[in-house]
Amino acid sequence: MSKIDELLKDEKVEWKKLGDIGEFYGGITGKTKQDFNGGNAKFITYKNVYLNPATDLNVKDKVKINPEENQRKLMYGDVLFTGSSETPDECGMSSVITTKLTEDIYLNSFCFFLRLHDSDLLLPDFSKHLFRSEALRIKIGKTASGVTRFNVSKDLMKKIEIPIPSIETQEKIVKTLDKFTNYVTKLQAELQGRVKQYEYYRDMLLSEEYLKKISEELFIEYNTSLKKVKLKDSAEIIRGKRLVRSELKETGGFPVFQNSLTPLGYYHDKNFTGDKACVISAGAAGDIFYIEDDFWAADDVFVITSDSILNKYIYYFLLNKQSLIKSKVRKASVPRLSRDEIERVEILVPTIGLQEKVVEILDKFQNLLSDTQGLLPEEIEQRRKQYEYYREKLLTFDIAKGTIARQTDRQTDRQTDRQTDRQTDRQTDRQTDRQTDRQTDR
Repeated sequence: MSKIDELLKDEKVEWKKLGDIGEFYGGITGKTKQDFNGGNAKFITYKNVYLNPATDLNVKDKVKINPEENQRKLMYGDVLFTGSSETPDECGMSSVITTKLTEDIYLNSFCFFLRLHDSDLLLPDFSKHLFRSEALRIKIGKTASGVTRFNVSKDLMKKIEIPIPSIETQEKIVKTLDKFTNYVTKLQAELQGRVKQYEYYRDMLLSEEYLKKISEELFIEYNTSLKKVKLKDSAEIIRGKRLVRSELKETGGFPVFQNSLTPLGYYHDKNFTGDKACVISAGAAGDIFYIEDDFWAADDVFVITSDSILNKYIYYFLLNKQSLIKSKVRKASVPRLSRDEIERVEILVPTIGLQEKVVEILDKFQNLLSDTQGLLPEEIEQRRKQYEYYREKLLTFDIAKGTIARQTDRQTDRQTDRQTDRQTDRQTDRQTDRQTDRQTDR
């Protein structure tokens, strides 16, 4: 008997309509744009509901709520839903309040929520898995209608039936599925930690304090010191040239960059040679990239090149200033960054020898980060698929018999477990080997 069969042995489930077990309520109402500036009460955003099966309560979003207002507060166990989306498949994404609240929290007006008549009927941690299961997502998607934007019908939602196993079985299912989601959370935290570690060392190496200290140590040898100059005084900033999309190909030739870090396509010619630092001026305005090989820059890209400063040093220094550069982007339907803002950026210029050393160190960090970013997301994706596989098996019930469906293929279970373990072992080995190699090189 497989673990899943054993877990669900002889389990009986009831099927009940959402309209029979709870009541639907809307989010906050009657608010203006000004009410969201300097508010006094937390609220859950649409994005929070969409992204998190368990609602993230550590939020800074606030709205002004007066004492005399009759706005409904969220409670432990409430199941939140997004009210609309551009596609019916993404309508009604759920998020559950799985932690007991210690302060008043409200829901944005673009979402609604289900409050159970009997709070002991469903464990909140069980609800967070159940309402994201494929079978239930399909049912919820069918309640949405629209043309350019689809809206969920609460009346149709009330008619949706859900399985309600015993609390004991809910606890077992939660325990099993939480193991997968907790592991994914740990991997994501590790990935974020690596990125922050890289950013810390990059910012430290390019700080004025550090560069000044090293430059002073080298002063006698090179008879020079650290300089601070505006980018326009030490580098040439060239805008690219637009191509028509029909001129581009999917592969071959030279990559064409327009308004994002991903090539728009490929062209048979180039307008810049490699070794250039670039800043995007529209769309993903303020994003920075460096390209080693020849390429084509469209008119939404500023290409920066210098005869007195290493171009890759300029790239790393601009990354160090990315927050400042992003803050200069004009917010509009298409975000834009002007040439003046780039020209005014001040850059610390040490000797060429020190620039080369900084670039060498940061290249190693970035290569290590690239290796990490390549392996961890792959591992995260595989663990997510594993979680979804078991979630569907554990939450698929036979409505006709009122018992757990016996859809589990034991052999498939064992094969999946063995395959996943082998893949994880191989990835871990490869990652460890690469990290060891890098550290040894350093």
